[in-house]
Amino acid sequence: MVCRQAILSLAFYGVADAFLQSSSSQSAVGRNKPLLFAETTSSEEVDSGELLTSASGFDTDTALFCAGLAFDAYVEPPADSSRWERGSKGMDVAFSSSAFTKNLYQGMVEVTPVKCSGLPEEDDNVEAALTGGGVDAKILVAAVEGQWKEDIELLKQGYHEGISDLTGAAHIGQSSTAWSNVNERKSNAEKKKTGKGVPYHIPKSWGKDAQAVWPDPEPFYIYVQDPANCQLLFTMFDDDVIGEGSALGSTYIALKEVLPQVKLSKEEIVNKLKTDVLNRIQSGEVSADQIDEEVSRAVNRDIQPWEGELKLTSKPRIKNKNSQITMGAAAGAMVAGPMGAAVGAALGGLYEGQVKGRIELKLRYLPIPQDAMSRNRYDVLGGIPGINWGELYEKHLERRLGEEQAQDALIAGNDLELCFFMNHDMTGGCCSVYRSLEKKLIVVSFRGTCEVVDLITDTSIAQNPWVEGEDPEDETISKVHVGFRKSMNSISRRLKEFVLATVPRGEDMADYDMLVTGHSLGGALATLFTADIGEFGIDAGRALPQTDASDAWWKAITSRFGGKEGIIAPPKAPPRPKSLRVYNFGSPRVGNKAFSKRFDEIMNKGHLDEAYRIVNDKDIVARVPRNMVTLQVDYDHCGKTVLVEEPTEENEKNRILWVEGETDDSLCPVRDYENRIASPTSEGTLIGDLVSLTKGEEDSSVEAERSLNQLGNLASKFQERLSKVTVSDVASVIGIDKNFSEREIKIVQSLVKGDGLANHMEDSYYAAMGRAVGFRASVGEDIVETEKLA
Repeated sequence: MVCRQAILSLAFYGVADAFLQSSSSQSAVGRNKPLLFAETTSSEEVDSGELLTSASGFDTDTALFCAGLAFDAYVEPPADSSRWERGSKGMDVAFSSSAFTKNLYQGMVEVTPVKCSGLPEEDDNVEAALTGGGVDAKILVAAVEGQWKEDIELLKQGYHEGISDLTGAAHIGQSSTAWSNVNERKSNAEKKKTGKGVPYHIPKSWGKDAQAVWPDPEPFYIYVQDPANCQLLFTMFDDDVIGEGSALGSTYIALKEVLPQVKLSKEEIVNKLKTDVLNRIQSGEVSADQIDEEVSRAVNRDIQPWEGELKLTSKPRIKNKNSQITMGAAAGAMVAGPMGAAVGAALGGLYEGQVKGRIELKLRYLPIPQDAMSRNRYDVLGGIPGINWGELYEKHLERRLGEEQAQDALIAGNDLELCFFMNHDMTGGCCSVYRSLEKKLIVVSFRGTCEVVDLITDTSIAQNPWVEGEDPEDETISKVHVGFRKSMNSISRRLKEFVLATVPRGEDMADYDMLVTGHSLGGALATLFTADIGEFGIDAGRALPQTDASDAWWKAITSRFGGKEGIIAPPKAPPRPKSLRVYNFGSPRVGNKAFSKRFDEIMNKGHLDEAYRIVNDKDIVARVPRNMVTLQVDYDHCGKTVLVEEPTEENEKNRILWVEGETDDSLCPVRDYENRIASPTSEGTLIGDLVSLTKGEEDSSVEAERSLNQLGNLASKFQERLSKVTVSDVASVIGIDKNFSEREIKIVQSLVKGDGLANHMEDSYYAAMGRAVGFRASVGEDIVETEKLA
């Protein structure tokens, strides 16, 4: 999940920087004896009656529940799901709960492509070789509504990239592609085989422009929040096998102009349909066993579709004007010589060409009923087949409380539902949001590293100001990992809007508890998200913190989820949940010491109730990024460390669970990089051992012959100790803490062996968390209490 080579280099940087820091240190730093890296002595063996379940400290029930959702976030809904909302700028959302979706949108627009005409010829030689000489056309449609003034202004412009230039469009749908190497004959042949023809291309001919035709099209759907005030933007698009493709031209219409029934409220449309069906039943035209068929006919009869042709009204600006500049210069030279050539070239550079092309399609509006909907309980499994976090969690509760009380103690009750999954294609920011209306609980779970773009996010070490707009040269401000911030910033505003929408209308966010979790990169994003809403509340008027004033956060919410602005009275401040807790797993360090201190202050003010980082044994990701004194980059952890360890055959029955500041007062082995400097003569160092060998050998009254014998013995001891010199001994000579250097060496060794990365994976955390609560939990095997093992 993490780039091994990059982390290996970071580990070496950490050792090197420690040497540089010690050489410039003015005095040795005292320390307590730290816990050794990845040794079982760093954890506490606890009995079944000593599991930590106090609400005022680390809670094993909550940790196990969050672990399941942290890894469940790796399961992405199918890409071809009709519930996907394809947003602008790479933002995609998949709605997994019908009950949640109906609170967000009033209806859907069904779009059925028919034909595109006036297509240009393909100008990409590579694409022409792959798919033919024509444009590979598809149709993109977006709903433009709400407070995004930039998008409204874009529609009025004559030159733009269409949907690609939108800033806040919530939902983008697209047709299938009519590839230019598929002609009508191939489409008909496919229809004979499968019963359905595929889109095909008609090349340009004498007096006729090229066309793309969808003979048996599959409709696609666009969610709309306020259909009476919605604009639909249509973009004719040239799809590419290699590359992202390009817009050919766009146009837009007001939905109410082509579908007047959207002026009615959702309830009015649904009531009209119900009345129509009931009247037909009462008149005897329809029997009781034909209700389903009649409802379908009523929808088709009363919600009339629109079919027509739309002329493109805007196009992208021409990027390469060399040919037209040349032609303009040549034409000008023929008329007025050199002066005419200059004028002709200038005019050629200004000419953008005519907007050409038409889109033919069908549109139909479908209201989403607001009737109460049942919510099926979501089963939490995990990211790897053969893992069942939900079962492990419930077995733990049953063992601790008994079967009857365990059901009452379920953190998410019996109605946990996955509301939506959010992903940003370009930054890797990704999360799932769950809720329980029964328990008034919201869970935000961030996905870890699983894409190439995530590796780029993970392995950079540079920092940016936590609050955008602050001076990056100021060493006193809070700074965070540049990649983590970029990833979180890309989804933050939209995420906060949807999180606010998880609370049903008429209820208050202040009555809901919130849990935040994540694994790996997801743990880092969970920390940033928690820091934001913990300090500022759920401010949906901006992304992450900034010096500029944020937009009025309630405007986006009332417009997006309630229709027109002004439905609710503006509150004084962004809302906060009743409680806020974060439990993450294998999280890297996120920011500098100033950010970590700021995080602690949020807890001290009571805006954050709990913050724990669960670390599995040698998990290397929890120990990076390393501090870089040479680059003036420092990193520190946020929240308390919790150590767990995967069982072995020798110690499977011993439970390992150590909580920083709660189990004992030992130093945390994951954050003890602060104790890198030690006196070269302290106990355990090379010089300290040599000095200790001379003690008792300094009696000046002894006889000369005895002194010679003692010197011989001392020399032998020196030789024996020097024969055992290690790299950490050498480091201790110049003031590097021996325990620190030993741990750094073990980090490198664990990377070479693969242990450091193996302990970061889900199966290893599954086994370690199972061990912590008294169960053997292995992939593909039954979960068994360790006390019942032979």
